Amino acid sequence: MANDNYKIKLEYGVSLVVMLTGLFFVYQAFTIGVSKEAVGPRTMPMALAASLVLSGIWLAFRAFRGNVGALKDGYGFLESNMKRISQVVGCGAVFVITMIMFGYFVAIIITYITSLYAFGVRDKLKMVGGAIIMAVVMQWLFMGIMRLNDPKGVLLDLRPYTNLISGD
Repeated sequence: MANDNYKIKLEYGVSLVVMLTGLFFVYQAFTIGVSKEAVGPRTMPMALAASLVLSGIWLAFRAFRGNVGALKDGYGFLESNMKRISQVVGCGAVFVITMIMFGYFVAIIITYITSLYAFGVRDKLKMVGGAIIMAVVMQWLFMGIMRLNDPKGVLLDLRPYTNLISGD
């Protein structure tokens, strides 16, 4: 029964993370301008963000009812490396903070490097080179092709430069 209680607590944690992520993206979706169309540029990001929030609520409700299934070997944190788990969770926090402070492009670079570090990559050329390539590709894909909102950073607005990548 102790393992079942552990799994319920873990499911509550997962639901909280999913809901907080969804709420962050709800906030970000509200930064997208509105249009006069019935389905405007904010519709899809808001639908995805709301889906995350609702999914988190559903997971919490399942955990509350105790409907979490049997505990399998290797599930959760019982057999995990807590240092690495903390580093990966920290990477998510770093992404949110750097996106708010410096915008999407810098957030991708910093988060890519910190994620590689968390998983044991120490080759600086691979870390920095890969981060720059990833940031350029993601900027081109999301802001250039998909035309998503590229919010400016509070401390630094690189959009005049990143618009060269996305074609704006």
